[in-house]
Amino acid sequence: MSDRADERATLAARRSSTWWLLSRLVTEAPDVGWLDELEGVLAAVDPDPDTPLGPQSSALLVALRSARAQEGGVTALAVDRTRLLGGILQNVAIPAPYETVALGDAMNTARVLDVIDAYADAGFGDLAPELGPPDALGTELRFMALLCYREMEAHRGDDCGLAPAWLKRQQRFMDEHLLAWVPAHCERLAAQAATPFYAALATLLGQACRIDRDDITALMEPAPTTATPERAL
Repeated sequence: MSDRADERATLAARRSSTWWLLSRLVTEAPDVGWLDELEGVLAAVDPDPDTPLGPQSSALLVALRSARAQEGGVTALAVDRTRLLGGILQNVAIPAPYETVALGDAMNTARVLDVIDAYADAGFGDLAPELGPPDALGTELRFMALLCYREMEAHRGDDCGLAPAWLKRQQRFMDEHLLAWVPAHCERLAAQAATPFYAALATLLGQACRIDRDDITALMEPAPTTATPERAL
């Protein structure tokens, strides 16, 4: 493997891990074991303001520790997650976490079909049906993790043609789907959250989408003029 391919593979692996973590954060109930694991991950992130996602990760860690220190704090997190992200108690103020619902376009089957086609074209046909509809937030985040993982594999195989193709899929899905709704939806979640933890998570997720899209642009620039970004958690 060339040095450049190794560098790109390492970055793709980190980006994949970040997207996978974000998917877990919105789909998994905050029990003690998961919070233990999450605290360890967040504590390892440099909180420096110049570190991409550093301040947002630090705010989430502070909120996590505060919740755990309070009597009934973990239960309050579970209740808030269900209200914000469970897709059960949907209302006008807090739409269910599905792309079409969040966009006020729940009857737009063409948009859902495009999401399904994106999964299938990438080789992930029946992606995470246990998470709900294909355009569920957790499923779309997991798809980005898988695309980054496939990019990593291509770099490790020194496949100079396949790696950019996986990056192009990430760009398309970000532009046509995630960026069309996730940052704005996260602003609504942060405003409606009953706990500092889920307010901080919503802020982190919205910022992660914007930063990663900038990184995709940088990574798609011709070599060797572009410095490799260091954005992932």
